[in-house]
Amino acid sequence: MADEASPVTRPTICIFAKPPVAGTVKTRLAAEIGAERASQLARAFLVDTCAATRALTWARPVLATSDALAPELRTELDMPVWPQGDGDLGARMERVLARALTEAPFAIAFGADSPGLPPRFLEAARTALATADAVIGPADDGGFYVLGLRRCPPGLLAALPWSVPETCVRTIERLRAAGLTVTELAPWFDVDRADDLARLHDLLDTGAIVAPSTRRVLGVPPVSIIMPVLDEARRICGAIDDALAVPGRKEVIVVDGGSRDDTLALARTRPVRVIESSRGRARQMNAGAEVAAGEVLMFLHADTTLPLDALDRVHAVLGDRGVVAGAFRTWTVAEADDVPWYAPLLHLADLRSRYTSLPYGDQAMFVRAETFRDVGGFPDQPLMEDLEMARRLRRRGRIAAVPARVRVSARRFVARPVFYTLVTNAFPALYRLGVSPDRLARLYRNIR
Repeated sequence: MADEASPVTRPTICIFAKPPVAGTVKTRLAAEIGAERASQLARAFLVDTCAATRALTWARPVLATSDALAPELRTELDMPVWPQGDGDLGARMERVLARALTEAPFAIAFGADSPGLPPRFLEAARTALATADAVIGPADDGGFYVLGLRRCPPGLLAALPWSVPETCVRTIERLRAAGLTVTELAPWFDVDRADDLARLHDLLDTGAIVAPSTRRVLGVPPVSIIMPVLDEARRICGAIDDALAVPGRKEVIVVDGGSRDDTLALARTRPVRVIESSRGRARQMNAGAEVAAGEVLMFLHADTTLPLDALDRVHAVLGDRGVVAGAFRTWTVAEADDVPWYAPLLHLADLRSRYTSLPYGDQAMFVRAETFRDVGGFPDQPLMEDLEMARRLRRRGRIAAVPARVRVSARRFVARPVFYTLVTNAFPALYRLGVSPDRLARLYRNIR
């Protein structure tokens, strides 16, 4: 089997990288973010790339460098190091690939400029090289992020144009002119500019790629939006898209409580983290908080839509260290296909969000992550978990009322207008008087 083959017969993966020395590495990125910051990122990129490559049991990883590495970094990377030698990039790549092909059935070269490159791309390169002479992965900037060869004729990569929009096209032409059959992979991107960093942020925040060292250097997303869901197939895609549309760095975590419809599958079609939990809004929100990376946790119901400036308002409110948490006002609206005659009266349900000091869950409550963990998270109870959390938080500091509205679906009020009006007004009072959440839950029924 391939995974059990000896190092000599295993394919060689050659990682091309410069030593992460400030002023000599990631120069285009350094022009935008500074040389020291760029070198920190280059080091993290290299550590993550080497770690991911070492995990590929079917390949022999080799690091091809342009200069000597610091001893402690070389120890951390834990793989053979080959010198690239002199010449332009084409000459250096050809030299390393030709050396690798003396010992392996094929060789794959890629750079450390794509931290978190999904393993499927290297697996696809491996599969393609079972029949093709060459495989290449186009990069979004016109270059390529991976090149694999089964044979390397002398001069194959000589005098190619590098770092220009036609680099990949010209390389493919050269490969075919040398009589090699070529397979093209799906495109990916290198991190060369600040715009690429923004894309990298998004992929790391959603869990689409994994690069722990890079994530540590870039920093965690300021806000984690946690959305507990159950049987929300009708609205889940729209709810996620609305949350993603809010400007600012964030991660969105969807926590499914055992949906019996297509909620889980639909959520996984979006660039968010999706996890599963036992049923119960408190349990689901706690499960989301446990995996959240943000400094601020926001709990958002699937039928609640944030204003576009939501994150700006969160940061402004929490700029006051005396504030431990906050919540928005609500604006209850009927859905377009179900507008009752009493629709204007729905806004009576929003009055409490203007005057109460203890917010409910539909107000998109947010809290500093450290405070949330200090108070033990949401209590494990079937109802009034939001009210109890607000009471705990108020003992730690002020809960700020954000002077902006979240839009809340009136679906429950439309379904049972009299009942939900009574619930909204009576249940909090009954809870404060000592009625147990279990007993209230039996009266409420259909708890999500």
